[in-house]
Amino acid sequence: MQCLEKYRSVQVREANRKLRVIFESPDESAVHDFRVFIKRMTALYGFLGQLDENLAAKKLLKPYRVVFKKLGSIREAHIAIGLIEDLEALSGAQSIQLIGLLSSKIRRDYRNFRSFIGNDRPLSVKLPTIHATGIPPAAISRQKPVYLDELLAQIQAPDKRMTVDGWHRKRILLKRFRHTIEAFELCPGQAADQRLIKQISLLEQLLGDWHDRVVTAELLQSLPETAGDCGSLIRRLKSQDRMLLGSVKIYFEKFANGSETSSTNG
Repeated sequence: MQCLEKYRSVQVREANRKLRVIFESPDESAVHDFRVFIKRMTALYGFLGQLDENLAAKKLLKPYRVVFKKLGSIREAHIAIGLIEDLEALSGAQSIQLIGLLSSKIRRDYRNFRSFIGNDRPLSVKLPTIHATGIPPAAISRQKPVYLDELLAQIQAPDKRMTVDGWHRKRILLKRFRHTIEAFELCPGQAADQRLIKQISLLEQLLGDWHDRVVTAELLQSLPETAGDCGSLIRRLKSQDRMLLGSVKIYFEKFANGSETSSTNG
């Protein structure tokens, strides 16, 4: 399936390009982009693994998922610095001090990351080609709408007692759904339904903004040096996270109850 292979090749190549940058420094764009590419590959090989359990998708992805997770704390600190600069809830001196603490944390976490990677971890992403998986193209095309409809059903399933973790899982499912659709963008006759993508993207954005504030508030509260210095910022973050989650619930209810768009359209 040449169209899917082209997508896979681009993702692997770009992931490795970003990884080379990361091995030089904890560059914010490189860390973010590498993690996005790994999410895309997780979605693609997760789908392929559903078609052939012998593919052992989780095992294939494990080394790169480990790197992904090890970079998580660095990414969270980058997000926190961005929110501190955008919200302007602190005085200039307080912002400088707090950003300095977070920058020190990034350097410390990056040293730990490099120490963890050492010489025994893979320095590049290597995943089998679509052809090498042995999965027939006809099976891929046939199962794609079935798989996406199952994912969509999980996303739209109502749950009145959603926790922070529960909403975060919904966010992961939304990303997996969108990334799987996008993997087929180059395939003839498999263009994504733009109405559905727009709905998914809106929910992703709201949940992403909400999660950034939840994570940043927790991160700031975990830094003992900031105790009493950034209370106003933490309060603003928590206020915004409540408002954003309220919007998420409204849009999600509309999406879950009113969306008649099938993932097989396109």
